[in-house]
Amino acid sequence: MKQTIKSLLIFLLFLNTSIYAQDRECIIFFHEGDSIEGVGQIKNNKVKFKITPDSKADSWDFETISKIKFVGLDFVETYEYVKINSSDKPKLLELVLDGEVHLYRMTKLQYFTMPDLKPTAIAKGGVRYSETTEQFTELYYLKRKKEQYPTYINLGILSNWKKTATNYFSDCDILIRKIKDKTFNSIQIKEIVEYYNYICYEQ
Repeated sequence: MKQTIKSLLIFLLFLNTSIYAQDRECIIFFHEGDSIEGVGQIKNNKVKFKITPDSKADSWDFETISKIKFVGLDFVETYEYVKINSSDKPKLLELVLDGEVHLYRMTKLQYFTMPDLKPTAIAKGGVRYSETTEQFTELYYLKRKKEQYPTYINLGILSNWKKTATNYFSDCDILIRKIKDKTFNSIQIKEIVEYYNYICYEQ
């Protein structure tokens, strides 16, 4: 069972890495407003960009470009450089929803120490009672256009997401009621932001 879980995690890691670590058709946008079409990929919070698949790749970061948009036959993925706080450099976050309130997502690979039910002997003597496992975690951020930094909303049943959401959307009473009466739950953050943008803000 543990081997199956480990194999699945390795597959997910490979899948997540392969999504970013391959050239795809894209458009990069400069701070001045200009843009260039080509192919590129995201790697280590930078954009590796080429005009054509056979040309030499250039590396771009937040100092030069503001975002990259991957385009395909039936999809568009946009990643923007967003400064999360005053101390860190801007990070590439996926733009899930655009509007008065932007919804961003960042996928992180986190490591956890899990108890090992069957103690394992280690080479230099002694017993290992735990092991490290990997897990992908999706972090979501809310940001109005006028705000300097986004607000992290910790989703999940046992999190404080409801308090964060009601505070953030406090100018829309009808949305607050829908959050409190559980019309919207923690996995419907996209629907919550859509409701605010199209019902609360537009009116």
